[in-house]
Amino acid sequence: MVKLYFEFTLIFLLVPLLLFLVTPNPVLLFLWIITLICLRILVKDTSFDRQNFWRKESIASFFQPMLIQFLVISLLLSLLLYFLKPESLFLLMREKTLLWIAILFFYPLFSVYPQEIVYRAFFFHRYQVLFPNQQVMIFVNALIFGYMHIIFHNWIAVILAIGGGVLFASLYAKTHSLALIFFTHSLYGCMLFTIGLGQFFYMGTLATIVQTFSF
Repeated sequence: MVKLYFEFTLIFLLVPLLLFLVTPNPVLLFLWIITLICLRILVKDTSFDRQNFWRKESIASFFQPMLIQFLVISLLLSLLLYFLKPESLFLLMREKTLLWIAILFFYPLFSVYPQEIVYRAFFFHRYQVLFPNQQVMIFVNALIFGYMHIIFHNWIAVILAIGGGVLFASLYAKTHSLALIFFTHSLYGCMLFTIGLGQFFYMGTLATIVQTFSF
């Protein structure tokens, strides 16, 4: 138990704090290093169900409700942005189309998937003994997912990530499908960049991509 608490503190509390303090930083490099370590632990753990990487039956059962929820939330966020900051609505898509396309392509592959391995597949399997109550586990998962976004140095990214963390953690707790969570997270992330909230999620390696395509 002590080892797990130490591991939890190191990965989910100290590493984000380090990235927050060291700015700019190679966020994706750190993310992928941690992801490969977590993935290796999962693969070597015989108690981890490999079906969690896909689970076709869960995708079939939960895809439609997830999509409806996504559409409703997307509409609400778009309306909120329209009334509070209308000049930002669809700004990236309108003024930097190439950058927007690049983000839609690279963001899910290089950022979302490793996040979901670490924060959902690894976290829910590895630390279930620390958080036996599922609701507590979802709550803690959402908080540390939001906390990780301190690396972007703005409270809006943290708040949005906590909200997303609740959605993603709740869905993973029901489905244990990494594939479904990856797709869901990708949808929400790409939606934020599309409607004009992506400006709060630029940092480190992503900032380099932004600079490259900003013309």
